[in-house]
Amino acid sequence: MTARTSVLFFCSAVVKTADDHCGLWLPGNIFHIFFQNNTAYHDIHQLPGTKYNYYQPFFSIWDKLLRTHMPYTIVKRHEGGLEARLVKG
Repeated sequence: MTARTSVLFFCSAVVKTADDHCGLWLPGNIFHIFFQNNTAYHDIHQLPGTKYNYYQPFFSIWDKLLRTHMPYTIVKRHEGGLEARLVKG
């Protein structure tokens, strides 16, 4: 990997990680188009007592392979805003 490529990759990784941890689901977010894991994916990871959705920021396929992936849905809250909720099956 060239120095220029590595700088581009690591800068993108930092921005993606900050986006995942900010707690905001912003419309038109380019990272949500290209990656399955996003702010909601990370919110499930943060629920107390759960051990799911570890692989941030890029390699969420490992969660599926190692059975640590927890599906979720995005629902509107009565107070406003959106919330990630577990899909129980």
